[in-house]
Order: sequence, then C-alpha cells, then structure tokens
Amino acid sequence: MALQPFRDEQLNYFKFASIVLDEFPKALRQTFTSMWDNTLTHLPGHQPWDDSAAIRNKFLTLEGGPGRTKVPTNLSYEEWDCTALFQATIHAKSFALPDSGGHHKTLGELFVKPRKLAHGVFHASVTSPSGNNAETVALAIDQVRLLRNSLFHSHTSEITKATFDQYVKHAKDAFEALGVKTDPIDVIGGLTESEFPTNKVRKLEECIKEENRAFVSFLQQQNQHLEGISSDVKALKHKMEVMPTKDDIFKMLEQIFKDLIQAPAQNKPDKNLTSIKPTKDTSLDTHTADQDRKQEEVPCLSHGLLKVEYETAVTHLKSDDFVSALESAKRALDITRTLFGEEHPKMANNHLLVGLIQIDLGNYASAFQSCQSALDIRRKHLGEEHPDTAKSYFSLGVTQNSLAEYAAALQSFQRALDIRRKLFSEQHQDTALSYHSLAVTQYSLGDYVSALQSDQCALDIRRKLFGEEHSDTANSYDSLGTTQHSLSDYESAQKSKRSALDIRRKLFGEEHSDTANSYSSLGATQHSLGDYKSAQKSKQRALDIRRKLFGEEHQDTAESYSSIGKTQKKLGELTLALQSKQRSLDIRRKWLGEEHLDTAESYYSLGVIQHSLRYYASAQESKQRALNIMRKLFGEEHSDTAKIYDSLGATQHSIGDCASAQKSKQRALDIRRKLFGEDHPDTDRSYSSIRKTQTKFRKQTLACQSKRRSLKEKLFGEENSDTAESYNSLAVTHHSVGDYESVLVAYQCALDTKRKLFGEKHSETSQSYHSLAVSHTSFLG
Repeated sequence: MALQPFRDEQLNYFKFASIVLDEFPKALRQTFTSMWDNTLTHLPGHQPWDDSAAIRNKFLTLEGGPGRTKVPTNLSYEEWDCTALFQATIHAKSFALPDSGGHHKTLGELFVKPRKLAHGVFHASVTSPSGNNAETVALAIDQVRLLRNSLFHSHTSEITKATFDQYVKHAKDAFEALGVKTDPIDVIGGLTESEFPTNKVRKLEECIKEENRAFVSFLQQQNQHLEGISSDVKALKHKMEVMPTKDDIFKMLEQIFKDLIQAPAQNKPDKNLTSIKPTKDTSLDTHTADQDRKQEEVPCLSHGLLKVEYETAVTHLKSDDFVSALESAKRALDITRTLFGEEHPKMANNHLLVGLIQIDLGNYASAFQSCQSALDIRRKHLGEEHPDTAKSYFSLGVTQNSLAEYAAALQSFQRALDIRRKLFSEQHQDTALSYHSLAVTQYSLGDYVSALQSDQCALDIRRKLFGEEHSDTANSYDSLGTTQHSLSDYESAQKSKRSALDIRRKLFGEEHSDTANSYSSLGATQHSLGDYKSAQKSKQRALDIRRKLFGEEHQDTAESYSSIGKTQKKLGELTLALQSKQRSLDIRRKWLGEEHLDTAESYYSLGVIQHSLRYYASAQESKQRALNIMRKLFGEEHSDTAKIYDSLGATQHSIGDCASAQKSKQRALDIRRKLFGEDHPDTDRSYSSIRKTQTKFRKQTLACQSKRRSLKEKLFGEENSDTAESYNSLAVTHHSVGDYESVLVAYQCALDTKRKLFGEKHSETSQSYHSLAVSHTSFLG
C-alpha cells in the first residue's frame, strides 16, 4: 500500500532523524580526530590520527588495553557509531585532565557530571562560563548525545515545529562549538516532502530500530500509518512479551552482585595497604499481591518502558558499559518512582541498582546516597532483621569503605554480620562474606589483631562450605596472608599466600590477573623474609603476566616495576633497579598525573636508588618532588612527609650541604615528635640522623677555623688588608654552613684589623661596622 502524505510533524521527525543518524557521526569523528591531533601528537611516540591499525592500537593502549574500553578499535573509526564515539571522546582516558585534587578524570567526569541535568533537559549553553575550551568541547559533545537520546527515547513519530527548531538550534550551537560546519543541518532542515524520498524514510527507520529497542513504541504508532513495517512491529512486540520478568532480572543481578567482592590488595613493596573492591551484593526482594495488583493498574506502555530500561541496564552492566548502564538504571528509577512512589519497596531495588553502577564508576559519594536510600526503605518495610536489610547494610559499608570512612564502614559491616549470624547461623556464605569485609575494614583501621580473627573466621567457613579449591577460599587465604604480613608473621604469611597462589593457578591458570596478584603478594613477603632471589622470581612472574594481560602502560604493570625495583636494589643490582623505578614513575605520571600518592612514592623510591648510585643531584631533585606532592596531598604533619624530609636530608648531607640537611632532618624530627612522641623508633632514628649531620657540621666549622689560622699566621700576618678581606670571606663560609656565631666572630676580626690599619673614619672600617651590625640584627634580633 502506498504511503500517506507526511504531515509537517512527521516530516520534522524524519529530518531530525536524518541529522542525528547521518551528520552526528561525521561531526563526532571530526571532533575525535581534532582532539587526538591537538592533544596527543606532541607526546613521544604519537602521531596524527590516520585510522591505521597501529594508531587504533595506540588508542587502545592509552585506554588501558583490551577489555578496558567499549570502542571497537579493531574496526576503522569510520565504522564507529555514536555510542563508540562518545566513549572515545568525553569518556576516554586518553583525553583525561587533572581535577583540583590532581586526579585525572575524563571530560565527562570533569565537566558533564557536575551539571546534573534532569532527564530530558538540554544544556542551556555549551560555551564554558570560564572560557575553558575543554569544558566547551565536553558540553558540546554531551549536547549531541542528549539530542540523539531525545530521538531514540521518543514515544512518537512526530515533532512539532517549535521542538524541531529548538533541536536544530541546539545541534548547530554544538557543531559550531566543535568547529564543525553547520551547512548540512541547514540543508536537511530546509527539505520538503518531495525532496525526502520514501527509500530515505525506510532507511532511517531501520537505523533507529537498530539503535534502540525502546523505539518499539514509535513503531507501534507508525503501524497505523505505514502498513509496510507492520511485520517488524509484530516481531518486536513478541520480543517484548518474552523479555525477562522482574524476578528473572533480579536473579541476574543477584548473581552479578554476589561474585564481585575481592580480597584485599596485595602487599606492595613500600606500603602494605589493603582495600576492598566494591561488592555488587544487594537484594531484589519479592513482591506482594497488593503490589502486583497495583502493577496491573498502571499503563502497559509504562511497564514496557520499565522492562526495556531494566533489560538495557543489566545488559550494559554485564558488558561493563557502566556509563550506559547508569543512564538506563536512572530512567528505570524515574519510571518506578512515577508508578509506585518514593517509599515503595521496588524503589529499594532501583536505588541499589543505581548505587551498584555508581560504585563501578568510582562515584562513591553518589553511591552512598543510593545505598542509604535503599537501606531506609528496607528497614521501614522489612524491619531490621531481614536478609535484604543485611545486604543493604553491607552495600552501604562498601561505599563507606571506598570513601575511607572506615569507622562508619565497620559499623555497617558489623550490623550486616550480626543480622546474618542470627538469620543464617555461622556456617553460611553470606556470613563468611561479612567476616571477610569486616577484616578488610579492620585492616584499614590498623587493627590487625581483630582483622586476623575475622580473616580466619571467613577462611574456616569457606573451606567448610566450598572446599579448598574455590576462588572465595583463595581470597580468604590471600587476605589472611596480608594481615599476617602486617603483623610481621612472615612465615605464616608466606604459607597462606602460597595456598592462595596454588588455588588460583589451578582455577584460573597462569595468565590471570588474580594469579599475578598472588605472585606479587607472595614476592613482597619473600622480600621481607630476606629471600630476595625468590622474591625477584615471584615479582618478575607477576610483571610478565601483567604486561601480557594489560600491556606496558597500566597501573598494575607500574606497581610490578616498582616492586621488583625494590628487590633488585637489595640484590645490589642498582642499575636495573634504577631502570625499573624510572619505568614505574613514567607510567604513573602518565596515568595518575603528577600530584598522586603513587607518583610521589615513585619519585621517592627513585631518589633512594639514585642516592645509592651517588647521583646525589638527581636524588635530591626526585626526593624534593616527592616531598612537594606529599605536602600538598597530606600536609606537613604526616608520617610519610617526615620520612621524605629525613631522606632528603640524608642526600643533602652527602652533597655537603649540611645547613640544608640539618634543616630537613630537624623538620622530620619535629613532625615525628609531634605524631609519635619521644619514645618511638622513628623519632629515635631522627635523633640519630640529625646527630650525624651535626657532627659533619662541626667538622666543617673546624675546617673554617683552620683556614682562619692559616690566613693569620702564614700569609700576611695579623695586621694586613688582605687578612681583613679573608676574615670577610671566612664569615661568608661560616654563613653557608649555618654557623652564625662564628660569622659574628669573623666580622669582628675583620673590623678590628681595619680599625688598626685605617682608623675609625675610613670607608673600609665603616663597611665592616655595617656588616657586623646587619649580622647582629639578623642572627640575634
């Protein structure tokens, strides 16, 4: 059947679809190329974008390697769709910039997220208020994304003239901000029905269907006007009917949540810290008959949209596309709120889904709010002692731990544990999980004895429930080993970590990230035991696996380089250690930026190696950089700041700059006395270090005095103008080593000599009086 003539609103729809599907990808590709060429080509080893396999692999490396980006770098960028191009620009690590705290974030995280636009709202302006070009580019790209979403989330196939004009204006503003010509938009906007052939319409329809399943509502409306696509509508409608039910989706989420709690981080060579990865452990409760009756009353279309958003969110979540997953989850949250109200039990499920994705994105503050909302709803509807309430406490604890709010996290994890022990008894996998998480937080608080007990409880339960060869059992062995290491029980730590390694090798094989973590952790303990050859072998194995899995430029690879460098130093392989530490620093500066704790650690450890090689000038520069970063991150009165002050002083001492060395070491001593008191090993080490510098200081002073006697007795005699000038020179030397009392003595000798030679009213005598007076004022007040 022939198509009916288009109404103006329908024509507007197809014209806008043509702009979105044809012109948006071109504009985004041009923008991506410009960003690459202007931002990265000045770096060593980079070249302008030419879409070759080599340059696409370079982009992949910058993004973290395979599996770290959703951009299909195996394809020509001419085949990248808009979703991939958004990932390659505002969500790409390649173009990340440092925030106010020095942490590198994507353009989306820096400039788009803080806007917090409501659903369906566009940016009023894409021009940066502060004139920041990066912000303008980010907002313009996001405006393109919002315009694209407005098409694919539309429930109608018509656009009024006012709305169409608004869309066109937003699109042109975005293009202009990106430096893209707007002529194609004007051309498409001016097309009439006679210039918009039927085959073009059909092509647009097919593209839209492929872009978004939510377009089914549009296809249903088009069925009334375009009988030629009725079979497609029926097929999609059938697919909607067989989509997963709420319970099916909840079960999928349960499985995703359950598997993502990980063991503490490995013992790193210079800082034995631990962390807990976000758990996706939540509960998606069953629904009462009353809720089901209410569900039947809401419009079928709304439920269809809710199902689409849930399915889309879960699909993105399972494929690690967290940005897209969050968008779908938030839309599902909005629909659920509209249908059921804010305090309905279904809202707890939605809040937890959103919180889960926010954790994966590292947005812990927002995740905390989402998890708290879920907990409040569940406590109100289910009471305190319910499995789902326990899981909400657990999820809340994860966000608090990630925010370094360890005391609060401890309370949340303890509450979850208490409920689970009461409901499930001791021998339950959720109880074991609670013990494990409690141990991680106790470790972070420095309560290693309690952490050891919790780790052991988790291990005992898991061995009984799962047996020896299970990933959770391996995690518990590794966590226990970390705690034993921190308690200096290195033999037990080595045994536990070896058990974790053996299980992981059997379960995952040799080339797996968890296996690499076990090798690295075991190597740290072998190092502490003084078994440096074994430590080097373990750490090298970890490095080899990480380089193969993640590539050269990855944070885990940087950690391995740093760790093996420490062991190489102990083996006396200083040149190799220097290379390893330098490689670690280069990677960390690139990925983490200059002002980051790990970068500071790399500068410091590099300086230690340089000092051992007697490259004192380089060592001083490296340690000074580390000190500057630590002072900015943690302030003056921090134990690590004191450590670097003391180390810097040692290098200044070796250079012969005893005045600076004494000042640095004194600062370290002052900080340690304030933090730890007098009776602490670090304070004692500072006293010993500063005494060493003071001894050298006194020797330099004696040398100066010897120089003075030599001048007096051997060269010119006591009453000679050259002797007076030598006294002045001697005063300068004393000043350089901080011996201010001797400065005054030398200037006084110079004055006495000049008074005898020239009298009181001579200019030379006057100059000596002036020098002595200035010194008195400066040193004695």
